[in-house]
Amino acid sequence: MSFSTLSFRKAVSGLTAVTALALGATVLAAPAASAVGSSACTKNIKDRTLQVVQWDHADMYTSPSFKSKVKKSVFAGSNVRVYCTAKGGSWYYGKSGKTTGWMESHSFF
Repeated sequence: MSFSTLSFRKAVSGLTAVTALALGATVLAAPAASAVGSSACTKNIKDRTLQVVQWDHADMYTSPSFKSKVKKSVFAGSNVRVYCTAKGGSWYYGKSGKTTGWMESHSFF
């Protein structure tokens, strides 16, 4: 085996190892679903977008409770991608723009 072939193999092996390490670090750095508040989910929803119909806006909260902090006000007519429900379907966990949080079901119906 020539010297140039061996060096090439070492370079490819090193590049493969670095790539695998970088991808692993990316996966570890990505937030888990529970880290963004969905740990309170009791029923998953697949492929559903709901439109806010409550008055002029509805609030998005950090947890499925009116006692939690308001993260964002979502205006009437805006679409919210919903992922799951909690408390018997009276709260929806979803995403509006780049913000994820909990919205009371009356916001949509």
